[in-house]
Amino acid sequence: MGKIVTLGEVVADVYRERSPSAVELPFTARPGGAPANVAVAAARLGVESGFIGRVGDDLFGDFILDALAASGVDTSAILRDPPPTRTTLAFVEISEDGDREFTFYRSVPAADELLAPEDIKRESLVGASFANFGSIPLIKDPVRSATRAFAELAKEMDVAVAFDVNLRTHLWDSLDSFRETIDPILELSTVVKVSEDELSPVLGVDDEGEAARMLLDRGVTLALVSKGGQGALYATGTFQGDVPAFPIDEVVDTTGAGDAFLAGTLTHLAENPGWPEDEALVSEAVRRGTAAGALASTQFGAMKGLPTGDELERFMAVRS
Repeated sequence: MGKIVTLGEVVADVYRERSPSAVELPFTARPGGAPANVAVAAARLGVESGFIGRVGDDLFGDFILDALAASGVDTSAILRDPPPTRTTLAFVEISEDGDREFTFYRSVPAADELLAPEDIKRESLVGASFANFGSIPLIKDPVRSATRAFAELAKEMDVAVAFDVNLRTHLWDSLDSFRETIDPILELSTVVKVSEDELSPVLGVDDEGEAARMLLDRGVTLALVSKGGQGALYATGTFQGDVPAFPIDEVVDTTGAGDAFLAGTLTHLAENPGWPEDEALVSEAVRRGTAAGALASTQFGAMKGLPTGDELERFMAVRS
């Protein structure tokens, strides 16, 4: 059995609920944050997982720790920060087609921004198959340096680095700053996931095959291009293919769908160490990823729709 360790932001996603009252505005908090979603998804799919990060010593920090632990994620590497530092809140607006927009409420600094290089411990990566993170912790130090230390330690320990581009344009000073920051990370990455709407701003191309080749030329072993309702593309130095999406009756909320896709793919690869040379194995991993992403879109919140291994198997059997 493999093991996936993720690092970065974990937040409380806050959804507005309907209310008949003009003087009340009710909300529901749901745990989220891309790397935390991947850790939970991996645990539910039956793979050992752990999360490295910081949360506030506050109500939402307690809530998030309880939610991760309840899903089977190892939370021993999560640190707490006292007030006035707080756990980040992300207010989520869902459109009719299930797409979403985020408005972040953060203390300055926020708890997740305070992760430091000295917080990265070798024991967290012992036995890991993948070390996963995205671009949000690369925005500022000290968490930027901590993320780089995490990636470098993973490479030193022969743990594959899985980088999710996860571009949030409004959080960066400019696209040039973003590209300059992630450039050295690509050099350390074994697997890179990019969504089709990130191709042009990140790589300057619109064709997913060309984008994949650009990533492979940078030394990446496996490039993944997620295409939402159109499935996904995978490419290595020796093979390339497309996997169609799994149809679902209704898209409720796409929050966390990309994270479920990545986790579904990585968990299958983590259990099969010879995957870089086996196209059938990679294709099946991506197929499982697209199925997990589809299931994640059927519930509100990033984590509620993340399937267990049995749920994924049943869904794939019926939808195939």
